[in-house]
Amino acid sequence: MRKKFLLFSLIFSLILATGCENAASPSAPSPTESADTPTPTEGPALDANALQLTYDVSKKEQEIDGFGAGFTWYSDYAVKAPNSDAIMDLLFKDAGLTILRFKCDYDYPEFLSSAKTNLAFYKAAQERADARGEKITTLYTSWSPAAYLKNTGNVKGEGTLRKDAAGAYDYPGFAKWWLEAVNAYRDFGVPVDVVSIQNECDFIASYESCEFDPTETSKNACYADAFLATYRLMKDSLGDNIPLMIAPETMSCGSGELKAYVKKIVEEAPESIYALGHHLYVGGTSTDNPNYCNADSFIMNFMNNKEYINRIGCKAWQTEFYRGTSLQTANVINNSLAYENVSAYIYWGGIWEAKSTDTIYDNNLIIVGRSIPDWPSDEGYLACGDYYVMRHFSEFVRPGYHRIDASIKNPGHIRMSMYASPDEKRLVAVVINNSKDAAELQLPFDDAFAATQVYQSVLSDNFTADMLYQNKGSLDKNNKLTLPGESLTTIVIDR
Repeated sequence: MRKKFLLFSLIFSLILATGCENAASPSAPSPTESADTPTPTEGPALDANALQLTYDVSKKEQEIDGFGAGFTWYSDYAVKAPNSDAIMDLLFKDAGLTILRFKCDYDYPEFLSSAKTNLAFYKAAQERADARGEKITTLYTSWSPAAYLKNTGNVKGEGTLRKDAAGAYDYPGFAKWWLEAVNAYRDFGVPVDVVSIQNECDFIASYESCEFDPTETSKNACYADAFLATYRLMKDSLGDNIPLMIAPETMSCGSGELKAYVKKIVEEAPESIYALGHHLYVGGTSTDNPNYCNADSFIMNFMNNKEYINRIGCKAWQTEFYRGTSLQTANVINNSLAYENVSAYIYWGGIWEAKSTDTIYDNNLIIVGRSIPDWPSDEGYLACGDYYVMRHFSEFVRPGYHRIDASIKNPGHIRMSMYASPDEKRLVAVVINNSKDAAELQLPFDDAFAATQVYQSVLSDNFTADMLYQNKGSLDKNNKLTLPGESLTTIVIDR
């Protein structure tokens, strides 16, 4: 009996062991099942504590013409610099600027030398734009017509157009000077794509300037009459090759002043105005000393200007500004795009003179030392904080993109704008965190993106170069990222 029990126990143990071995081995796939079937993974999840960014690609606002800077005084330093190619790469390859704002020096003693500098910049910019299949846009602005056209006989300081023998302001002579200038620069090899007949016609400067009023007075010539005379002569002479024209490029973005200066133009030749152009030194709160800008102080004028350009059927260009900290500059650019619908934002100093004591807090894009004792770095030049701010917008928001409808619910101190490529396959969001505290941001968590890339700059007080334009990789699996305090973030999304 004991032997039978032991035999039974042995058989039972063998059966149990065989069953366990079979259970641990993978079974053959069924006819409807592949051996390569992936294991289900957990999908993106909504984070109720994160700020939620939403957008609608079908709702498009303005088309972007481009981003740029002024290349006027001191720009020859960059052409002559030992690291000239590196400087040009920073501006036109890395930041991808596509608008060059030049100073019209026709019939000035320095015309030849400035035209050579303009040509060098145009060639450098277009060479780098060719790699992207894009075209560089040149804007020529007059700070003053040639001395013989000023009533003072001096391009600098106060004064307006001269009068002819009959006592009339010489609008025909002014128009002829502009036509000759366009032809001269083009003959030199520099395209003239856009013209602004007068820089800050509402301001008397110690440097080159010429004052115009909205209507003709005994003191000053009329801006609209000078503009119309120039437009009509160039149209008759150049036909379809006439440059686009912007007006009035005042020092102020005040909607009332802009409307007054272009009123007669809109009444007589509205098609002549490609874009309503202006600066931002008046029309909001900003100062040079201390260096400060309240970006939100411009919003009311921006919104009024947006309504006006929609009504008269032109675009808006912001053509010069530099005041404020880098974080404030980011907000000014964003507000210009989001509230005024500008198609172009042009920073003032693309290149400026540097001293060895200058730092990245300088209000220019790139500063260049004239000689070794003036070098701000071992390389002889320095990319400033504002350069990286511009790059956050300009590198990926390309000409032809549209701003699209986008928002963040309960954004607090967060500001943002978003853009789509013409084929809608690439989206670019630029987000500003004005708070000192970090925040979590989530893009639509149920969207499957092919690829994402994030670039961030921390612009808090006393920021350092290593805090600027950091490549932070991609969004996480839930389409989330952290926005550091006082930061600027660009998110590139390929759909």
